[in-house]
Amino acid sequence: MVREYEAGDAMTVLATRWGLHRTTVAEHLRRAGVALRRQGVSAEQLDVAIRLYGKGWSLQRLAERYDCDDETVRQSLKRAGVTMRTPWQRP
Repeated sequence: MVREYEAGDAMTVLATRWGLHRTTVAEHLRRAGVALRRQGVSAEQLDVAIRLYGKGWSLQRLAERYDCDDETVRQSLKRAGVTMRTPWQRP
Protein backbone atom coordinates (compact mmCIF):
# COMPACT_ATOMS: atom_id res chain seq x y z
CA MET A 1 0.00 0.00 0.00
CA VAL A 2 2.85 2.39 0.87
CA ARG A 3 4.60 1.77 -2.45
CA GLU A 4 1.35 2.33 -4.34
CA TYR A 5 0.65 5.60 -2.53
CA GLU A 6 4.20 6.82 -3.02
CA ALA A 7 3.92 5.92 -6.71
CA GLY A 8 1.02 8.38 -6.96
CA ASP A 9 -2.17 6.39 -6.35
CA ALA A 10 -4.85 8.35 -4.49
CA MET A 11 -6.17 7.19 -1.14
CA THR A 12 -9.61 6.59 -2.64
CA VAL A 13 -8.05 4.33 -5.28
CA LEU A 14 -6.15 2.42 -2.59
CA ALA A 15 -9.27 2.14 -0.45
CA THR A 16 -11.18 0.53 -3.31
CA ARG A 17 -8.29 -1.74 -4.27
CA TRP A 18 -7.66 -2.94 -0.70
CA GLY A 19 -11.33 -3.05 0.36
CA LEU A 20 -10.84 -0.45 3.10
CA HIS A 21 -12.30 2.91 3.99
CA ARG A 22 -10.26 5.94 2.91
CA THR A 23 -9.61 6.96 6.53
CA THR A 24 -8.30 3.47 7.31
CA VAL A 25 -5.87 3.74 4.40
CA ALA A 26 -4.72 7.12 5.74
CA GLU A 27 -4.17 5.66 9.20
CA HIS A 28 -2.11 2.76 7.83
CA LEU A 29 0.02 5.18 5.83
CA ARG A 30 0.54 7.45 8.86
CA ARG A 31 1.59 4.49 11.00
CA ALA A 32 4.08 3.54 8.29
CA GLY A 33 5.58 7.02 8.54
CA VAL A 34 4.40 8.19 5.12
CA ALA A 35 3.92 11.93 4.65
CA LEU A 36 0.40 12.32 3.28
CA ARG A 37 -0.26 14.54 0.29
CA ARG A 38 -2.61 17.47 0.69
CA GLN A 39 -6.12 16.29 0.01
CA GLY A 40 -9.20 18.00 -1.24
CA VAL A 41 -9.84 21.61 -2.13
CA SER A 42 -6.70 23.76 -2.27
CA ALA A 43 -6.66 27.39 -1.18
CA GLU A 44 -6.47 28.37 -4.84
CA GLN A 45 -9.58 26.35 -5.68
CA LEU A 46 -11.63 27.39 -2.65
CA ASP A 47 -13.01 30.65 -4.08
CA VAL A 48 -14.33 28.81 -7.14
CA ALA A 49 -15.76 26.01 -4.98
CA ILE A 50 -17.59 28.56 -2.81
CA ARG A 51 -19.03 30.27 -5.90
CA LEU A 52 -20.14 26.96 -7.45
CA TYR A 53 -21.70 25.80 -4.17
CA GLY A 54 -23.58 29.10 -4.05
CA LYS A 55 -24.87 28.43 -7.57
CA GLY A 56 -26.33 25.12 -6.43
CA TRP A 57 -23.57 22.58 -7.03
CA SER A 58 -23.83 19.64 -4.65
CA LEU A 59 -20.98 18.57 -2.39
CA GLN A 60 -20.74 15.36 -4.42
CA ARG A 61 -20.40 17.24 -7.69
CA LEU A 62 -17.69 19.46 -6.19
CA ALA A 63 -15.94 16.38 -4.80
CA GLU A 64 -15.84 14.87 -8.29
CA ARG A 65 -14.44 18.11 -9.69
CA TYR A 66 -11.67 18.24 -7.06
CA ASP A 67 -11.08 14.48 -6.93
CA CYS A 68 -11.83 14.08 -3.24
CA ASP A 69 -14.59 13.03 -0.87
CA ASP A 70 -17.78 15.07 -0.40
CA GLU A 71 -17.05 15.31 3.33
CA THR A 72 -13.66 16.86 2.51
CA VAL A 73 -15.43 19.51 0.42
CA ARG A 74 -17.97 20.13 3.19
CA GLN A 75 -15.21 20.64 5.76
CA SER A 76 -13.31 23.00 3.45
CA LEU A 77 -16.41 25.10 2.84
CA LYS A 78 -17.33 25.19 6.54
CA ARG A 79 -13.79 26.29 7.49
CA ALA A 80 -14.21 29.11 4.97
CA GLY A 81 -17.38 30.24 6.76
CA VAL A 82 -19.90 28.98 4.21
CA THR A 83 -23.31 28.12 5.65
CA MET A 84 -24.23 24.59 4.61
CA ARG A 85 -27.65 23.99 3.12
CA THR A 86 -29.83 20.92 3.18
CA PRO A 87 -30.05 18.98 -0.12
CA TRP A 88 -33.51 20.34 -0.93
CA GLN A 89 -32.35 23.98 -0.52
CA ARG A 90 -30.39 24.17 -3.77
CA PRO A 91 -31.11 27.31 -5.79
